[in-house]
Amino acid sequence: MSAPWLPLLPEDVTAAWLGGALATRYPHVRVEQLEVTEILWGTGTKMMATVRYNDAGRAQGLPERLCIKAGLAEHRELVKFCYQTEARFFAELAPQLTLGLPQVLYAAANDDQGVVVMEDLRPTGAQICRVQQPLTRAQAAAFLDDLAALHARWWDSPALSGDGELVWLMRHDPLPEEAWGDFGRGQLQPEVWAHYMTLPRSLGLPAACRDRETMHAALQALRRFGADGPTCVIHGDAHLGNMYLTRQGRPGFLDWQTTRRGHWAQDVTYFMISALDPLDRRAWEKDLIADYLAALARRGVANPPSEESAWQAIRAHIVYGLFYWMVNPVEWQAEENNAATAPRFGWAAVDWDAPPVGPL
Repeated sequence: MSAPWLPLLPEDVTAAWLGGALATRYPHVRVEQLEVTEILWGTGTKMMATVRYNDAGRAQGLPERLCIKAGLAEHRELVKFCYQTEARFFAELAPQLTLGLPQVLYAAANDDQGVVVMEDLRPTGAQICRVQQPLTRAQAAAFLDDLAALHARWWDSPALSGDGELVWLMRHDPLPEEAWGDFGRGQLQPEVWAHYMTLPRSLGLPAACRDRETMHAALQALRRFGADGPTCVIHGDAHLGNMYLTRQGRPGFLDWQTTRRGHWAQDVTYFMISALDPLDRRAWEKDLIADYLAALARRGVANPPSEESAWQAIRAHIVYGLFYWMVNPVEWQAEENNAATAPRFGWAAVDWDAPPVGPL
């Protein structure tokens, strides 16, 4: 990618900057007025804005309600790789995919920042998904079909290994040794772990899930499992808060800050358990996974996993979602979201006798 100047603070997002950015893709466009209507702070800052274009912008039908997403808060430097990854996903990978995605008008990254300018979905009638509203069977099947399309596109592709063109994507690792693994290791410290076990989210968890040493061992076992492949491009954080349904009911994926090279079962396990009521998951999971595997074959994967090996992989990956929803800071997810989601993973581990409940 080229390395344009990108805003680092909310006040850097001006009509002049936005117009210049959009003009790189939409010739002769200028933004005559920019009104920021709301700023949503989080891992990535979202500036919701209303804009007025010149005649060229109106003629090209550009949306007037936008979401400008970037690292604009004090913690930007700590997680700037998230913003850079998302910008590169939309600039380089999204055009090669047929998934449900928002309309992106601009995406760019440099050494310090990543910025995505997309349509504000709210005026389109889209519904942002919430963990308190589990999906229907048909909705879950549609999202899994899109995940199959993503995974199949670069299934065991040379682009993901060696000096391939996509090695800039970080490799998914549940507990990496590098600096970005400091968070997970820190949450496993005895006093930190004890704190999270006092929060409401822990009340609905099976007791077998609450042992810190067993959890650590299960995460290490998953690290070894995931290294065996197959490797594909994965979403990396496929929970409902990062997804939406269009007015017509089509699935869509919003947040791509954690796009990774990794094992397909990371996305499928994390999505299916977090998105479904546990009783529905028990009733539907076998058919949903069979449909996902069939979708891989339909999209050209010559050697999709067998159902037996697929369920071995799913069993191994349950611990990832379990751990990270158990120790999710309330600054990242409201406690009501953590309390709704963590027990879904705990009872899935019980159902499948999976680590850390079952043998490693």
